[in-house]
Amino acid sequence: MWIFLDIDGVLVPEKNFDSPIYKENYLQFDPICLSLFEDIVQLYPGVLVVISSSWRELFSFEFVRSLFSPDFREKVVGFTPFLDPEIIHQFEYLRHQEVVKFLRNNNGLGDSWVAIDDIPEHYPPDTHIVVTDAYNGFDPSAALALELYLLAI
Repeated sequence: MWIFLDIDGVLVPEKNFDSPIYKENYLQFDPICLSLFEDIVQLYPGVLVVISSSWRELFSFEFVRSLFSPDFREKVVGFTPFLDPEIIHQFEYLRHQEVVKFLRNNNGLGDSWVAIDDIPEHYPPDTHIVVTDAYNGFDPSAALALELYLLAI
């Protein structure tokens, strides 16, 4: 089971920018959002997390992985791949295409998966996706939606 995780609007909610952010806290996940997410996922030992965020364009995998709790990091296993820039304009639902490419590259096309994102338009309408409110991020309603999905598989 795979979770494809966006970061901005999920673990970094927009409400965090309502007040000034100290430089040392700028590149951190919201502790409440992170705790809710990790607590749910920890209940399911077979679940692995792949980062499907634009953060993969700016930061190394090791850095992004280090932002999770030490006992959770082993569940964070990679980034979605980049699509070929020469043909990217041919694709609809780019983030979904990156997920499919990741699954294909990891022999997981038949595996169960869910995306967590604040922009549902990154995925086709029939995709399993937990949509977060960008302002609040991964909140109790998103946690419930994820848990209900994980219970159903």
